[in-house]
Amino acid sequence: MGLPDQVESEVLTSHGPVVMIFIMPTESMERRRQPRIKLAQVVRIRPFDPSLPPEYCTTFNVSQDGLYLATSAGHYAPGMNVYVTSDFQPGSPMSHAVAGVVVRVEKLEDEKWGVAIHIFSPSSSLVQ
Repeated sequence: MGLPDQVESEVLTSHGPVVMIFIMPTESMERRRQPRIKLAQVVRIRPFDPSLPPEYCTTFNVSQDGLYLATSAGHYAPGMNVYVTSDFQPGSPMSHAVAGVVVRVEKLEDEKWGVAIHIFSPSSSLVQ
């Protein structure tokens, strides 16, 4: 976290003027448990809900337990469960999906959405 900014405000009370100092952090606290690396990788995202179509997206960054991608699909919401397959090749025996959950969705430019997905432990969420 960066050095905080100070904002001073003088308030008139029944005991006279009081100067109040508010300390505001300049950066939000980092909540990530794993470091992120910038990596553009095509991944297949398949919602648990079979009525929603799978899609192929490109990641902006990845970590050991998560990824952030851009999509034009507007059906993602925090709490939504998905399967994620990296380096997906149709018919390949090496393709396997891991379970994850959408933790953040934010509006991007050009009618796109940024979607952050937390990946559950690969050893406990392997899906064929």
